[in-house]
Formats: sequence, C-alpha cells, structure tokens
Amino acid sequence: MCDEQRFKDGKRTSSEPHPSMGQDVQKGRRTEIEFLNGFVVREGEKIGLPRTANAVLTDLVKRVERNELSPDPRHITELRLN
Repeated sequence: MCDEQRFKDGKRTSSEPHPSMGQDVQKGRRTEIEFLNGFVVREGEKIGLPRTANAVLTDLVKRVERNELSPDPRHITELRLN
C-alpha cells in the first residue's frame, strides 16, 4: 500500500523523472561524481584494477562543473574505449 501511494505521488510530481546528477548539472550545482565514480577510480588504483571508463566519466563531469565543457550527452561518446 505504501509503495502504491509513492508511485502515485511520483507520477503526480513529474511526468518524466530526471537523474539527480542531471538535475545538479542543469542547476549549476556541484555533482556527486567524485563520491561515486571518483571513489571507484581511487579504490581501483589501490588494488591495481582498470577503471578507465569511471575515470573518463569523472573527468567529463568535473569539466562540465568547471564550465570547461557545455553539458551535452554527446560527451559520453568519449567513454567508447575499445
């Protein structure tokens, strides 16, 4: 019953949900990229695991935060690392 109500409330407040990181970028706020993907990068470094995609994504988002890049979904193509 509680889940049903939350579902109804969610439909009422937004017809199209947006990820919180996208909302942060749209509003010019600092994102959580360093705490999420940046964490993966740091932990991977500690144990010698590749973490290239996370490092590139973290760099892209941080560059958008610093206004070095405009927010654009096409930047994600840089993650094609093969």
